[in-house]
Amino acid sequence: MINFREATVADMVALAPRLRPEDRAECLAASGVTPEISLPASVGLGPVWVWTVAGIPECAIGLLPIDGTPTSGAVWMLGTNELLKHVRYMVKNLPGVIDMLHDHYPLIGNYVDVRNTTHISFIKHCGFSLLRVIPDYGVERRPFIEFVKLRSPHV
Repeated sequence: MINFREATVADMVALAPRLRPEDRAECLAASGVTPEISLPASVGLGPVWVWTVAGIPECAIGLLPIDGTPTSGAVWMLGTNELLKHVRYMVKNLPGVIDMLHDHYPLIGNYVDVRNTTHISFIKHCGFSLLRVIPDYGVERRPFIEFVKLRSPHV
């Protein structure tokens, strides 16, 4: 059974060593910090949620405030290979989660490693716009794609 709830530091500690290799590589390329450090540290910096499968954390999604821009948040998502066994569930439920993220910030976005094609697919499915390729992003100076989504007005 899949559940979605607020994340705890313990969830992030359990999730970090089991991340997909592409997600781990993206973390390291962007910040140089391992997920074992960055994921537990993310709890408390902004809202963070976790998907669990049979009680085990398999994916986390969160928002970080962006200094100087109170209407914008940096969205991030990291998961394990187990998550890929539940793509149908994710495709069905991610748009609702993105709407929930917009309750915090009308404009959300971030940067995704061009090597992380699974994330790029999820990003497109959720209605984000891919803006541009940054050829030398992060500490590893790798190509990343900037993406954003503005909350749609409710009619």
